[in-house]
Amino acid sequence: MHGSQDLRDEDLLPLLTDFYTRVERDALLAPYFAAVDMSAHMPRIADFWSTLIFHTGRYSGNAFRPHLSMPGLTAEHFAHWLQTLEATVDAHAAGPAAEHMKALGHRVALGMQMRLGIAPGSTE
Repeated sequence: MHGSQDLRDEDLLPLLTDFYTRVERDALLAPYFAAVDMSAHMPRIADFWSTLIFHTGRYSGNAFRPHLSMPGLTAEHFAHWLQTLEATVDAHAAGPAAEHMKALGHRVALGMQMRLGIAPGSTE
């Protein structure tokens, strides 16, 4: 796909697989995912994003709960997660749905930070 066409629902799984591969190589973020079987978890993550972006209703559950068991999260972690998400989306797609996914990423990150009591920092 590589940035030329807009994001579609069927593009989410490969995009998210690429995203979490990048996260697992990231020194700041990787420790938070080391104990997670991402290949098993990936369909659920894709369903979460599919529901947010395309209103498919495939995800039900509490996306916040797993993050409660991640001690030491800071605004820097969330900013880095967002930068990685945006770079991955940009590498895969361009258009309204891709932009929507990036905007939703900011909303998800802000919501998680607020619920965890972390003051949002700069995303620069």
